[in-house]
Amino acid sequence: MAENTAESTRTTPGAPDHAPDRAPGRVPRRGAGRAPGTGPDQAQDHGAHPAPTPGPATAPGRERAALAVWAPQFRLRLTTPGLELRVPDESDLRALAELVADQGIHAPDAAPFQGGWSNALPQVVAGRVLQYLWKGLALSRPDYWNLGLAVFLDGRPVGVQGLQARRFPTLGEIATESWLARGHQGRGIGTEMRAAALRLAFEGLGARYATSAVFEDGAAALAVNKKLGYRQDGIEIQERKGEPVVLTRWRMTRAQWEPGPAADVPTTLHGLDGCRALFGARPHDTPTARREPA
Repeated sequence: MAENTAESTRTTPGAPDHAPDRAPGRVPRRGAGRAPGTGPDQAQDHGAHPAPTPGPATAPGRERAALAVWAPQFRLRLTTPGLELRVPDESDLRALAELVADQGIHAPDAAPFQGGWSNALPQVVAGRVLQYLWKGLALSRPDYWNLGLAVFLDGRPVGVQGLQARRFPTLGEIATESWLARGHQGRGIGTEMRAAALRLAFEGLGARYATSAVFEDGAAALAVNKKLGYRQDGIEIQERKGEPVVLTRWRMTRAQWEPGPAADVPTTLHGLDGCRALFGARPHDTPTARREPA
């Protein structure tokens, strides 16, 4: 997924990540239509989030609690002043698919994600988003995982924030990827959801590094990276629509995160203790994480 703040990732739906965040895996994204985003996270960060688009509001329920008995990551939630991020259950997945099919992730002529997974009919992209999220649940293990978190504003889904890692117990590196539906871009949501992901990475899981990858023309995602304190980490040349394009790489260390702007976004981690082992993190890897029971 790229940050539509479209962050670009290498996994296609399954692989989308809206803003080209570079990590193992990409998060799905849709082609038609565009609005402010994140990730490019396409979310362009202009300030407070305006009123949400009408749609079904969802909240964690009994089904989620039942699933968490077998899959503890369903207990995991990240909350900020304006958002909630959680592993989507079947009800959430349906709402996300309808959101993508209705609003799209970016304009038809844009291509913010690696692999071009979002350049298709809205219904196709919606299906790819579901594939990406299902794949993350099915294939994740401590040495390779892909965590897709649905992002909710006022109880309604607005996008997806992904985190991926390979050999995390050894390397301690997490990559992010994300997308926002067009109707929710340009409101600062992309910055807030990425800040929440960084707190989970550094404070919750004890990561050493966080990375992101964004195409050079992904202005919104580049703005998010700069605002949160990432530092440029080189470039690589990718092929997009048959033409060469520059993919910029970005990196943040824990030492850079802790005193930086990303750590200033209040974020509470709920239900992490029960699923930390799924990500290859050990209790002593996580210094003073700010947590509350699920």
